[in-house]
Amino acid sequence: MRITKNKLVVITCCALLGIFNSCQNTTELQNQYNSLFEEVIAVHDEIMPKMTQLSKLQLQIKTDTLIQVDTKDEALKKLQASDDRMMTWMHTFTDEYVKDRKPVSKMSQTELENGIEGLQSELEEVESLREFTYSSIDLAEEILNN
Repeated sequence: MRITKNKLVVITCCALLGIFNSCQNTTELQNQYNSLFEEVIAVHDEIMPKMTQLSKLQLQIKTDTLIQVDTKDEALKKLQASDDRMMTWMHTFTDEYVKDRKPVSKMSQTELENGIEGLQSELEEVESLREFTYSSIDLAEEILNN
């Protein structure tokens, strides 16, 4: 079988186009992974300073003798749950996405796709944690201001 120059050029162009499309798809997945990772970290960075506020509010509520016991218990329980959820989430996220993580540039397409799916779940979880933390703070401040 004889391959003409034209056929060889067409075959070479098709191969190069396939490689280019594969690289482009991987680059898009890498960008999506990095973007999601940054979003997750941004929400974490927003919540993290609130952990100090949670501790201060817990202390204020514990020492306020004018707050009814059941109201006090509810607020303290919610503040502690917020803190516990944050610590648990951070440990889990660090173990999964930070410690011994393969560089994004060296991840396969499948690893990137799985990572993106996981990061989307992490984003939902940390956003839920943010809402819970803010509602815990709001409840505690409302109790203290009444």
